[in-house]
Amino acid sequence: MRTRRGATILALSALAGCGDPAPSNPFDVDTAITNSTTATTTQEPTTGEDTSASAGTSAATTSGGSADEESGGIKLDVAAGDVPGPCVGEGCNEGCTSVDLVFVIDNSGSMGDYQAALGLAFPAFAATLDSTLPAGTNLHVGVTSTEMGYSGSGSTSIMNGNCTFTGDGGQPNSSFYITPDVTDTGRNGAQGRLYDPGGGQTFYDYTIGAGGAALTGLETWFSSAANIGTGGSNIEMSTAPAGWVADAANDATNAGFIRDQGSVLVVFFMQDEPDQTPLMIGGMPGGLAMLDKLVAAKAGCGGTDCIIAGGFLNENACSAMGNLPLDDFLANVGEAPIVQPLPDENLAEDDPQAAADEMNMVLSGTLAEVIAQTCEQIGPEG
Repeated sequence: MRTRRGATILALSALAGCGDPAPSNPFDVDTAITNSTTATTTQEPTTGEDTSASAGTSAATTSGGSADEESGGIKLDVAAGDVPGPCVGEGCNEGCTSVDLVFVIDNSGSMGDYQAALGLAFPAFAATLDSTLPAGTNLHVGVTSTEMGYSGSGSTSIMNGNCTFTGDGGQPNSSFYITPDVTDTGRNGAQGRLYDPGGGQTFYDYTIGAGGAALTGLETWFSSAANIGTGGSNIEMSTAPAGWVADAANDATNAGFIRDQGSVLVVFFMQDEPDQTPLMIGGMPGGLAMLDKLVAAKAGCGGTDCIIAGGFLNENACSAMGNLPLDDFLANVGEAPIVQPLPDENLAEDDPQAAADEMNMVLSGTLAEVIAQTCEQIGPEG
């Protein structure tokens, strides 16, 4: 395995240099929270109705190929010979053979405009990946939400530098950490299940270099999946579902999505609230417990050496302290995380394409190159 090159943190108040170690606080902010600070923010309760494009989770996973025309799914057929195969033989033993990219998207009430902007941003990102990664590299793209258990309300209180998250009935955030191995809530895209935007296809399979209808199909599918809806829980966990994406409890929707040897795993978050994953899970810090699930899934590849993470994440008092599960998760992946704040809320509402262009400064301008570099470093399957 070759030595890793440093990645870039696009931080909120500073730009970390290439090769710098990942800080304990990926936001890299200097503002301190005083011990006398007291603040409370409350989100408006929602009805609990799932307003996403598809309210039920399909038991059948389609990882690529053609969705049934009768089901209304996106048809992915590509003429024989149009898709380049993986490089084999002498001189073809460098670089990864596949990339698995999961977006963890906040599906609470405030995120509709951001979801639309991300959907608009994706085609340029996909085109950049298609021109940056070696032809024949196989790409999986999936989406999951920030919901583990549903709460119609959510509030954040900061007292003497400590953050407390509460949901329905004044219950702590830990009450809404409902895991699929114990209780399957059945909500589409929740608990780390990959989201089905319709037709039973929970992730898209694309071969780099195919272009044409296959690339257009990927762009269309992701636009639908990114608009995951705004009827999700107001207790918003980002790290927890990322870990459960790799768990066998979600095989009905996720089986085959994450590959091990020769594959880069990319976890990209989009959330406007602090991560409300419990601080401790199973006697471990929550962020590390969830990262361990992904490391186990990537053991043959090299664990965190094969995992990239980042996101569009807003700074707030809780994240500025650098002690939330997401901070631990980001600080311990193989490459320095790529973190940028969400575009201005008014911009996303008034001019979603401008917000999409801003997102692409990170996606196409930085993330695609980091994926390509990591792909070079980890080597092929086998």
